[in-house]
Amino acid sequence: MMKTRLCLAACLLTSSAAFAQNADIFGHPLPAQKHTSVFGQEIAYYDMGTAKAGEPVLVLLHGYGSQADVDFGPSLPLLAKRYRVIALDQIGAGQSAKPLIAYRVQTYVEFLAEFLRTQSITHFDLLGESLGGWTAAAYAQQSLVSGSTLPKPTRLILEDAVGLSLPETVLSSGASVHFSVSTVGEVVTGLRAVFYNKSLITEEVARRRFITKLAANDALATSAFSGNPAVRGEALGEKASSITIPTLVVWGAQDPLVPLSTGQAYAKAIPQAKLVTIDESGHVPSLEQPQRFVKAVEDFLNTK
Repeated sequence: MMKTRLCLAACLLTSSAAFAQNADIFGHPLPAQKHTSVFGQEIAYYDMGTAKAGEPVLVLLHGYGSQADVDFGPSLPLLAKRYRVIALDQIGAGQSAKPLIAYRVQTYVEFLAEFLRTQSITHFDLLGESLGGWTAAAYAQQSLVSGSTLPKPTRLILEDAVGLSLPETVLSSGASVHFSVSTVGEVVTGLRAVFYNKSLITEEVARRRFITKLAANDALATSAFSGNPAVRGEALGEKASSITIPTLVVWGAQDPLVPLSTGQAYAKAIPQAKLVTIDESGHVPSLEQPQRFVKAVEDFLNTK
């Protein structure tokens, strides 16, 4: 193990310049990100595919300590064959700005709303993974309150989402070790906590993920969120029952971070929500099982 970690560190020193920025962590190419200003802060995002006349845009929100090309990279080209897909690096993450603020779920909700307004997006479906799922569910719930001015999503997709109750996997002091970027070894530990199929965690994948984390420079933002006491009052709880738009809850059957029982609870709490499990997948099916994940999403979106 020590020899492997030393090799990975040496590779970083010698080949960082050759790293393809526009690629997912498996090395598959992605287009260049676009950039826009939201509340005076730069937001980076992918905009792929074309929506057919009258069809909603599919808006994607990544999880805690991650970014769009990591959580959704392998799924983006597949989804873009059928839909116009917009995947944000949320404020404080990826290549987006990282202002020194006390991040909370409402921060992400308000930045999403303003992003949609700046892009004149009013007809859209909303998909969120993990913390992105919490944000998506909170956004949907708030948009459906009488008198809300938030652009309302047509449908909601929650992928291994936290936030129905207090998410100890994010907020407990010992649970966020896998988001550390202080060593390559800790990145490997984190990937092992996310993936069901450990054979996917090659030296090259670990190297790419370490480089993206270093480039993101997001440690202060993630720490600010996990240490913010206001977050503890933002769990959806009973408010989930007011989400009345069609909802898909899609879950990795072997998720070790947010267990399937949480997905079952989400599907029970949201009226008429549909639960689909992705076998042989851990916490991020869109990354580990993109073909199965995209099929579940497409089947849901194609249902009339």
